[in-house]
Amino acid sequence: MIVGLTGGIGTGKSTVSRKLRERGYPVIDLDVISREVIEYPEVIDELVRNFGNEILENQNNTSGKKSISRNKLRQTVFKEEKKVSVLNSIMHPPIVKEMRRQIEELRKSYKTVFVEVQLLFEAKLEKEFDIIVLVYADKKTQLERVLKRDGRSEGEVQQIINAQMDMTEKRRLSNYIIENNGDSEMLDLEIEKFIKKLGI
Repeated sequence: MIVGLTGGIGTGKSTVSRKLRERGYPVIDLDVISREVIEYPEVIDELVRNFGNEILENQNNTSGKKSISRNKLRQTVFKEEKKVSVLNSIMHPPIVKEMRRQIEELRKSYKTVFVEVQLLFEAKLEKEFDIIVLVYADKKTQLERVLKRDGRSEGEVQQIINAQMDMTEKRRLSNYIIENNGDSEMLDLEIEKFIKKLGI
């Protein structure tokens, strides 16, 4: 069974992933894959072709190797919806290809494989998974967690939360909800309940 694990910023997806790993389940993190994919030479070339040299890190003159500054790329792209679509069309195919490769590899040893995907619905990846699990927290909890964790301004965090698909909509589209408004012990109970329900 391939389980898609999603949520919004500050809902606790990574904490749930960590707790699943501690219980012996394999978890693929699409964020990690995207950081690897953005270093593929062909992806770098395509990104530069579409967004210009200003998205590159300051060149390391000794190696002469080009690398993308994720920060500069974010600033260039997220001002315009059209640019976000272009970015996704470049990044998503190699990310999905690598995700499928890792799933196939893990399926040789495990019955259940989890994949942590922040923008699962936004990237329209529903068909890749047998079931979709949402890690849910209310907006107030999301805001408090991100402020404590990232040192961003409240306005910036609100902007990120508002830019993501509404959590109520994500709830409706998911097969299972892990509620995460409480502490770590409460989350452990939620995960145990979920594992039992799935029979894994």
